[in-house]
Amino acid sequence: MTKTPHDDHIPADLTPKNEGEIQAERARMFTFGFWKSLLAGREGLGDTFWAGNYLAGLLFLPVMVVFLALASFVPLLSPLLSASFVVFGVYLLGVARAVAVAQPKGNSGIGLRIFGVIWTLMNAGMCLVYSPFVAGQ
Repeated sequence: MTKTPHDDHIPADLTPKNEGEIQAERARMFTFGFWKSLLAGREGLGDTFWAGNYLAGLLFLPVMVVFLALASFVPLLSPLLSASFVVFGVYLLGVARAVAVAQPKGNSGIGLRIFGVIWTLMNAGMCLVYSPFVAGQ
């Protein structure tokens, strides 16, 4: 990985000593191996919850916008909207399982794990329940 130049607008005392490690970890989040590890519950609890729910959502949302635009012009493609919601909902069920088995890196306890599982199950349920209605336009 190439070393990116440091932003001179950030004061030196706010720059972490392990800036290179942080950048490498962030780049790793966009690899297939990271997602396999995440769904297996081998990442930390925080990474599993946040990346599983919201980093994936940042990738899912543009796909939904494209499908919505296509379905507006070609109504026969409307089932793609429903199918993509089902796929994302099933993926979130896998994330909920991964959150349930992921080990926290710190001292977060069981409360955050339970909250993370419930929150992820609510997201999955929303995707699966709404999926029949999004194709109707």
